[in-house]
Amino acid sequence: MNLTNKLIAALSGSVLLFAAVPAFAQGVGATLNASASGASTSVSAHADARITNAKNRADQEIDRRTTMLNDLSTKVQAMTKLSAQEVSAITSAISTQVSDLASLKAKIDAETSFTALRTDSKSIVSSYRVFILVIPQARIEIAADKIQTAAASIATLAGKLQARISDAQTAGHNTTALSASLTDMNAKIADANTQTSSAVHEAANLTPDNGDQAKMQANNAAIKDARTKLQAAMKDVQAARQDAHAIVKELLSFDASANASASSTAPGRQ
Repeated sequence: MNLTNKLIAALSGSVLLFAAVPAFAQGVGATLNASASGASTSVSAHADARITNAKNRADQEIDRRTTMLNDLSTKVQAMTKLSAQEVSAITSAISTQVSDLASLKAKIDAETSFTALRTDSKSIVSSYRVFILVIPQARIEIAADKIQTAAASIATLAGKLQARISDAQTAGHNTTALSASLTDMNAKIADANTQTSSAVHEAANLTPDNGDQAKMQANNAAIKDARTKLQAAMKDVQAARQDAHAIVKELLSFDASANASASSTAPGRQ
C-alpha cells in the first residue's frame, strides 16, 4: 500500500472513532440522568415519609390532650359546690385550649416544611401547657368540689348530732366530751372549706407561661401549694368523720345504759 492509501485508511479510522464518541457520551449522560432522577425520587420519598410521621405523632399528642380536656370539662360542669363564676372560668379556659389545639392541628396537617412542622410540634408542649397547668387546674377544682360536697354532708350530720347531744344533756347525761368532739368536728369542716376555697383561688388565677421560666416556676409552686391545701382539707374531712363516729358511739352507749336501767326497774324484775 502506497503512502496515499495509508493516509486515506488512517483518516477513515479517525472519522469512525470520532463518530462513535457522541453516541457513547449520550449513553453515559442518560445513565447519569437516570441515576440522579432515581436518587432525587428516593430523597423526596424519604422527606415525605418523615413529614408524614411527624404529623401523625403531633396529631396523636393533640388528640390525647383534647380527649383529656373534654373529659375534664364534663366533670367541671357537673360540679355543684363551686361558684358559677369559678365553673365558668375553668370551663372557658378548657374550651379555649381545645379550640386552639384544633387550630394548631389544622396548621400542622397543612405544613410542607419539616422545619416549620418541628416548630409547630414543639409548641404543643411549650405554648399550651395542657399537662402542667390546665389539666392540674381543672383537677384541683374538681377535687375541691368533691371535698366541699363531703364537708357539706358532714355539716348536715353535725346539726343532727347537736340535737341528739342536747337531748342527752336534758336526760341527765354528761355530754362534755360529746360537745368537745362536736366543736372539733365543726372546726374541721370549716377549715376544709377554707382550704379548698384557697386552693381553687390560687390555681384558677394562673395563666400559661409561654416559655417564661420564672412564670413557669411560679405556676408550678402555686399548683403544688394548692394540692397541699387540698390534702389538708381531706385530712380535715377525715378527722370530722372520726369525731362523728365517736359522738354516735357515745350516744349509743347512753341509749344502751337507759335501756338497761329501764329493764332493771321493769315490773317482775324487782
